[in-house]
Amino acid sequence: MRDLTIGSYRNFWPQLAVALMSLYLLTDMLSGFSIIYLGVDIKASFVYKVPLLMLILGLVAQQNMLKFNVLLIFILLIFIGPLYQFYGHARLDFFINDFSTAIKILTPVCVFVLYREWYKSSPEFALASTHKILKYGFIILSINFIIGALGFGKSTYDFGKGETAGSTGMIMAGNELGGAFVVAFTYMLHMCWNHKSKIWYLLLSLFTVFCGVSVSTKTTILASILIVFLVPIVNERHKLYSITLLKVKIFVPIITLIIIAVILAVEMLQSLGLYDRMVFLYKKAGIFGIILSGRDVMVSQNLDLVFHHSTLFEQLFGQGEALSLKRTEGSAASEVDGVDVFNLYGLFTFLAVFSFYFYTFTKAHSQTVKNINFLSPFVLLASFTLLALSQLSGHIWNSGTAGILLGVMLGALNIKEKGY
Repeated sequence: MRDLTIGSYRNFWPQLAVALMSLYLLTDMLSGFSIIYLGVDIKASFVYKVPLLMLILGLVAQQNMLKFNVLLIFILLIFIGPLYQFYGHARLDFFINDFSTAIKILTPVCVFVLYREWYKSSPEFALASTHKILKYGFIILSINFIIGALGFGKSTYDFGKGETAGSTGMIMAGNELGGAFVVAFTYMLHMCWNHKSKIWYLLLSLFTVFCGVSVSTKTTILASILIVFLVPIVNERHKLYSITLLKVKIFVPIITLIIIAVILAVEMLQSLGLYDRMVFLYKKAGIFGIILSGRDVMVSQNLDLVFHHSTLFEQLFGQGEALSLKRTEGSAASEVDGVDVFNLYGLFTFLAVFSFYFYTFTKAHSQTVKNINFLSPFVLLASFTLLALSQLSGHIWNSGTAGILLGVMLGALNIKEKGY
C-alpha cells in the first residue's frame, strides 16, 4: 500500500491535486472580478479546472486503470452527441459551450472515483485531504459572502435605476454558488455540532442564515434554514426515523412559526391588495410554475423538441446547444438538471449521471442509519438538499463552482472506519 503523504517526486502529484482542489474557488472569484471590474472574462476558472481534471484523471489511471477506462468510456459517451452536431453545423460556439458543460458534469464523478481509490490505498491521506478541501471551501465562500455583504461584487437581482437586491460576491452564478454553499456550510455545521458547544453551533447557524439571505435567492435562503435545523436531526443516525425529544424541540417551534407566518402573510397581502393578484398568479402558473419560476414552460418546450422533433440518435446521445436551432426563441437549457442532461447529452448520459447521484444518496442513507461513517450524515443531508435543488433551480449537476466540493464530499462515503 503506497503512502501518498511521503514527499517524494512520485507523490508530488497527489499533493498538488489536493492543493489545487483546496483553492479552486479563488479562480471563480477571480473570473468574477475580471468581469465585474475589468469588463473582460479572462476564463481563469476554465483554464484552471481543465488541467486539474486532466491531473485527476491521470491520478485515477495511476491508481486503477480499469476505473480510468470506465471514466474514459463515460467521457466519450458524453461527447458523441455534441461532436456529431459540430460535424453537422460547424458551430464552434455551440461546441465550446457543450465542452464546458460536459467538463462540469464529469468533474464530481472523476473526483469521487479518485477518492474511492485513495481511501483504499492511503486512507489517512484521503481523510486529511477531504477535511482540508472542505474547510478551505468554507473559508473562501465565507470571505466571498462577506465581500458581497459589504457591497462589492455582483448583485443577485438588478431592478434598474440603481435598485438591486442580494449579492453573490465575486462569484457570478448565484445558483451554482448555492450548491457550493450547501456542501461547505453543511460540512462545517456537521463538524461544529459534533465537536463544539451548542453556543458555537448557534453562532455558526446565524452566520449560515446570514450568508443565505445575503445572496437572496430562494434556493440559498431555504437551503440555509433547512441545513441549520436538519444537521442535528441527521446526526441522530440510527434514530433518524424515531420520534425523539430533539425532533420535538426542533419541529414543534418550526411548524408553529410556519403556521403563524402563513396567516400573517395572507393578512398582509390582503391589506396591501396583493392577495387577489397572488391567487391569479397561482391559477395561471400553478404551484409548480411558482416553485420553478417558469422553468416548467421551458422544460415542456424543450422536451417536446426532443421527443417529437429529434431523431432516435439525438435522443440517445444528445444534441448539445444545437437543440436551440430548433427553437424560434430561447435556449437549449431548461435550468432543470435532469432535463438538461437528457436534452443536451442524451438518454445514456442521463442514466449514467442519475445512477451516480442515486447510488451515492442511497449509500449515504445506509451509512447514516447504520452509523458506520462519521461524515455520512453530512453527506446525506447535503445530497438530499442538492438533489432537490438540482431539479428545482438547476446548476448543480453541471456546476463548475460546486463540482469539486461535491465530488470530495461524495468521495467521503468510501471511509471505512466507523469513528472519526
